[in-house]
Amino acid sequence: MSLLKQGELPPTAKAIAASAGVSVRLVFHHFEDLEALYRRVVTLQFERHWLQVPEVPATLPLDVRIERTVQGRAKLFDEIGEVRRAARAAALRRPEIAEGIQLTDDVSRGWLETTFAPELDIAGRDRRELLAALDAAASWESWDRMRRTGHLSAAAARRSMSRTLHGLLAA
Repeated sequence: MSLLKQGELPPTAKAIAASAGVSVRLVFHHFEDLEALYRRVVTLQFERHWLQVPEVPATLPLDVRIERTVQGRAKLFDEIGEVRRAARAAALRRPEIAEGIQLTDDVSRGWLETTFAPELDIAGRDRRELLAALDAAASWESWDRMRRTGHLSAAAARRSMSRTLHGLLAA
């Protein structure tokens, strides 16, 4: 993960061994191949960060659900940002990394679907479009764009994401 944070895309076995202070042979003693190692990295990233995000019950008032959703995502997205950015680039060449990104995207969308179930149910035929809009507005990509391209502080990015979710859900 530290090599991904440093921009090594994708890290080679030689770079991984050097970073760990071991031989290339020892890397392959512990991992069948690089795909197995990358799958382990994806699993670790998921366990360390994604599983720590608290559930936001759909029974809470809408304002509270939006606030907790934004707070949880802001913390998560700032923690995973560097590795996620590197992983997206590496995913073009490593299907196991692409699968890990897809898994986290699916989990993220599932959280939104559960948290905002009442509003999605009311949307009726527009449910799918509303969920897609919520997913885009509350995605890591949106967060990263606000933080890096928009040069927003974490607090300003939280306010912006919250404002967007309120706009989508208030109708």
